[in-house]
Amino acid sequence: MIYEQPVVLRWGSPHEFLQLFVSKSNEARLSEDWRVRKLRSLIDSDPAGAQWRLDEICRQLDLCISARQARRLFKACTGLGIKEYAKKRRLEIAAQQLQATDEPVKAIAIDAGYRHVRNFTRCFLKQFHLSPMNFRRIWRYKDVAA
Repeated sequence: MIYEQPVVLRWGSPHEFLQLFVSKSNEARLSEDWRVRKLRSLIDSDPAGAQWRLDEICRQLDLCISARQARRLFKACTGLGIKEYAKKRRLEIAAQQLQATDEPVKAIAIDAGYRHVRNFTRCFLKQFHLSPMNFRRIWRYKDVAA
């Protein structure tokens, strides 16, 4: 039996070599994960009604993962936690309602799943850096000026 020495190609540092396999495959795999898509579509369909237990949702959607794993996977794919994502979606929908309708802020807050207007205003202010009333005024002025 004849021994042949293996051919070794240089790919740079070991870190660069590992990045060829690790980062691209994980990013592609995570961004297209079917379980995250199912969770996102559930949250997007009714973000205000997302008052559920994640273990039950994982079972109902046949995700075959625990709630803890679902939280980790969701955060790895979206960069946001599940609750944070749902809250952001609720506030985005509330902002659309503020732009499009003349409903009172209290009604929009209740539609967005908030019991108290003060909590809604605080969260809205944190995300958009404007109170809901100022947000509405700016959009109305923008429509009049255009």
